[in-house]
Amino acid sequence: MKQVWLWTMLMLMAAGGCASTPAAPQGHLTAGDEEFAAGAKRPPTAKTLYALAQILATQGRDAEAEPALNRAIAIDAGFMPAYCALAELHMRQRRIDKAMQVIQAGLKKSPVEHVLINDLGMCQLINGNTEASAAQFARAAGLAPDDHAYRANLAMALGMLGRYDEALTLYLQIMTPSDAHYNLAVLCETRHDYVRAGGEFDIAKELSKPK
Repeated sequence: MKQVWLWTMLMLMAAGGCASTPAAPQGHLTAGDEEFAAGAKRPPTAKTLYALAQILATQGRDAEAEPALNRAIAIDAGFMPAYCALAELHMRQRRIDKAMQVIQAGLKKSPVEHVLINDLGMCQLINGNTEASAAQFARAAGLAPDDHAYRANLAMALGMLGRYDEALTLYLQIMTPSDAHYNLAVLCETRHDYVRAGGEFDIAKELSKPK
């Protein structure tokens, strides 16, 4: 399924940044403040702040989501979803160093948090450290073997390192043979290995023919 490859590429494209929402004027209630002021004067929890930040992020309002996530972590330093969301927010805004700081802080609290480990690998990949990223993707895949995205990321990193056979083996574990060869062909093209890319595209086309 080519969407596995597309998911990975969308993650990388997201790290290229997007327009941030202007911060609320000084003295103006943010969406979070209004939300919680409306409810029985109860203080927000990490979970409610995280939920609010997720809503704001889907609306493209990262500037408001960021303080909500920071507050969530301040309230509950062991609440891993907030670290994951904050790291990915920084990645969207091209703040890779900040994303890595958040990830490292989260991993100090939960060293086997596979989402953060995968995100660390993505940050390293964006920074051009493909070898290190492959190690992180392998670790994430080992911790969560049922999550195909981690194996897809590992396959991508191995392919970018020129380890085509290993990449293909991983792709074959999570998608059809046709799609596995297609994804490998795209990686070969990325490395300017057009001869191997052409052969992989041909195999993918042949395998995709109805029988």
